[in-house]
Amino acid sequence: MASPSLPARQPKELHVLVRLLLAVIGVPLLIIGAGTAFGAGIVPAVGPVAEFTHRVDSEVLNFPPLGDIIEGYRADERSVVLDSQGGELAILRAVNRVNVEIEDIPLHVQNAVLATEDQEFRNHRGVNWQAIARAAAGNIRAGDIESGASTITQQLIKNLTGNAETTIERKLQEAVYAIELERTATKDEILEIYMNEAYLANGVYGFGTAAEYYFSKDITDLTVGEAAMLAGMLRAPNANDPLNNPRNALDRRNIVVQQMVDADFITAAEAAEILVDAPDTASDDQVRDLLGLRINAIESPDEPFFVSYIRTLLRDIPELGVDAEARENFVLRGGLTIETTVNPDMQDIAQDAITDVLSDPDGPQSALTSIDPRTGEILAIGFGPKEFGSGPGQTEVLPAVPGVGSSFGRQPGSSFKAFEIVAALEAGVTPAYTVDTPSPYTPRGACANSGWRPGNYSDGSGGTMNMVRATAVSSNVYFAHLVDEFTGPEGLADTATRMGIVNTDLFNPPGPAESPVCSTVLGATEVYPLDMASGFGTMANGGILCEPYAITRILNADGEVIYEGGGDCHQAIQPDHAAAATSLLRGPIENGTASRNGQIGRPAAGKTGTTQDWRDAWFVGYIPQMSTAVWVGNETPSTMVDNRCGRVTGGCLPTMIWRNFMTAAIEYRQLEVADFPPPPRLPSDTVPSVVGMTEEQATATLAEAEYSAESVSVPDYRPAGTVVAQSPAGGSEAPKGTLVVLDVSDGTGEPPEVPDVIGLSAEEAQQIIQNDGLDVTVVEVPVDDPDSYGVVISASFDPETGTVTLEVGRERTPDDPTPTASPSPSDEPDDDGTPDPAESPTPGAPTAPPDDGDPTEEPPDDDDGPGPGQGPPPTPAAGEPPEPQQRPDG
Repeated sequence: MASPSLPARQPKELHVLVRLLLAVIGVPLLIIGAGTAFGAGIVPAVGPVAEFTHRVDSEVLNFPPLGDIIEGYRADERSVVLDSQGGELAILRAVNRVNVEIEDIPLHVQNAVLATEDQEFRNHRGVNWQAIARAAAGNIRAGDIESGASTITQQLIKNLTGNAETTIERKLQEAVYAIELERTATKDEILEIYMNEAYLANGVYGFGTAAEYYFSKDITDLTVGEAAMLAGMLRAPNANDPLNNPRNALDRRNIVVQQMVDADFITAAEAAEILVDAPDTASDDQVRDLLGLRINAIESPDEPFFVSYIRTLLRDIPELGVDAEARENFVLRGGLTIETTVNPDMQDIAQDAITDVLSDPDGPQSALTSIDPRTGEILAIGFGPKEFGSGPGQTEVLPAVPGVGSSFGRQPGSSFKAFEIVAALEAGVTPAYTVDTPSPYTPRGACANSGWRPGNYSDGSGGTMNMVRATAVSSNVYFAHLVDEFTGPEGLADTATRMGIVNTDLFNPPGPAESPVCSTVLGATEVYPLDMASGFGTMANGGILCEPYAITRILNADGEVIYEGGGDCHQAIQPDHAAAATSLLRGPIENGTASRNGQIGRPAAGKTGTTQDWRDAWFVGYIPQMSTAVWVGNETPSTMVDNRCGRVTGGCLPTMIWRNFMTAAIEYRQLEVADFPPPPRLPSDTVPSVVGMTEEQATATLAEAEYSAESVSVPDYRPAGTVVAQSPAGGSEAPKGTLVVLDVSDGTGEPPEVPDVIGLSAEEAQQIIQNDGLDVTVVEVPVDDPDSYGVVISASFDPETGTVTLEVGRERTPDDPTPTASPSPSDEPDDDGTPDPAESPTPGAPTAPPDDGDPTEEPPDDDDGPGPGQGPPPTPAAGEPPEPQQRPDG
């Protein structure tokens, strides 16, 4: 509460000045007369004197009414900032004062004050006329006002009004107001305010604060000697300052102890045990020891960055005042208790996570912000390796949160693609969406004619990929295509803002642009780690954004809650979109850009980010119970190089810091392993069969059906570039977007040996061939021999497709064409060129040897024709029955 000022004097006419002169003469005469009467042993009644003074005021001086000057009054008091465990983080103050209620001030402490300042305090009605008479006589003798006899009530009037003029009029007004105050307030109320208002040197106000500062104890624990020292400072705080003038303080202490004896507050015997003298040779330090000083000065905040952030937040809380200036004044003077979310142990974990990776204060700096996405509670704000501040070796460039540490954020690079994922899902794009990603990309949609031509990392083509793969490998071209063709930069800005990017105006970004820019999808707009942790936390929390908060509660000086933080949660995006995005963002950690340094032994999702020229590197990742953003960069943006990763990317130093923090924080918070909700099931379809196609043809065929492809080169005899196998297999059913792994021949393998399966049943033959890793196709052909029904009568191998075709006999039907004779290899054609029908064998029957065949002829090479078991069975010698074909190895 601001100290009241004296009521304004009204201009006086001449007759008023005459009346004032009469009062100036009359009242001193009254005082002198009272003093003479006291000297003669005559004690005038206090009531008539006080009543006369009141009548002089009302009928002669006409001072404005005092009013209820102490109604609801409370001396300006410092505020305290507490951590989440109740420990003191900082003191915020315009004055260093802790108000204490009179009931909590021990009687011997009160009596020490009364003994030296106003021994008749409990008896007078605001003015001690005997003391005034003594002082008046002395002043008359001196010809000037050299001393006074103000009571505690009069001193309080002077302190509250701020009027300390040494004039008769001011003394008269002070006396009048003191009498008026004692009519409306109790003695305890007056003494309480007086002892809390008192200045006791070294920026210390009030006896409660003085007990803490000079003796490191609560006022309730002060001894009589300690109380006497503090009371002795009242008249001349600086002259009797025990730090700078310890001998004066000791002398005044002893005087007050004796005054307590004179006032019958303590006995002479008690005083003898308290009084101490210091030899003339004693040093100041020795005298301070005699006084029992244990100085407890207010130290700098343990968490200066966090405390600075808290002060920034306090200026925006309407409950504290009408504007930022009023709120700041209330915080510094209102005696508030400000409870925060900061946990010192979590702060240590954050600092250690950074300094374990970044140890050179002259190298890159880092800022880390972590929140609980389920509540929005800010768990930690870390920075380093430099300390926060403006001194040597310190830095104020810490873009962790808005409003403190840096006037701007930093570009997030590809970590911002997470918001485009959600924007694209909201626009109806599924994770199965597959597109070629040539680099650089030429926009044709919302970003056309913008001059923006983004490329992939190292400007390499990423090939055809879907959203799953594009997220894992962080394809710039894929996400540029999404913002260009589907969401537009406005859609991205809307989604990101809803999810928690609120301290950067994405709709009107800084610079010449008047609307959202397409390059925002690649992280061209500056953001803060707090917003990034919050935005990713929205996905961790099923699409619900809980606004981040650092202040839990604010209590006023009476202990009443006047503000509560947290609890501001709302559905920002659909749960299915959050689950789908989280499923995609697990890719970078599990098999993408963060897989090397981001594994923490439990389900986690996140995204790396690296800006142009490696100036800023990010990793933002989360589990269901915690979302953490890490930025690494130089104070002045410039290329970063580190021997652990060369040019620093988000997958290197930031991910290492994130892993260190998350693993330690998870253990400290005892968080159980929790998985994310499953993503919505994608529509399924039949996977195209692409075996036998070229790699390019296969990839295009799969992409058209909304399947992605990944090729693996394998040694195989088929032409290089030919797809020889796929998984899932062609013809099987799989969700759209499923990754189909293609085995692509390198052209170096040997053709396989096909097992001899002639004469076996179709089922047996198929099993044998498939066990050898070959594809098989069965074709039924009509035969006349019942023994050949269901039996393999021929096997052929196609080297182009790697497929064995089995001909299996079946009973001839009337619908089958009439069989025609086929000439043997040695048959000579008739004169008309047609073989003799009588010599044509029946299909399925043994074939006679050629008349002029050469039984010793070498079999053809494998490259030129079928090998053993791949064509008709060998022909027996003339006159011998054909031998049955045996299954290999029995």
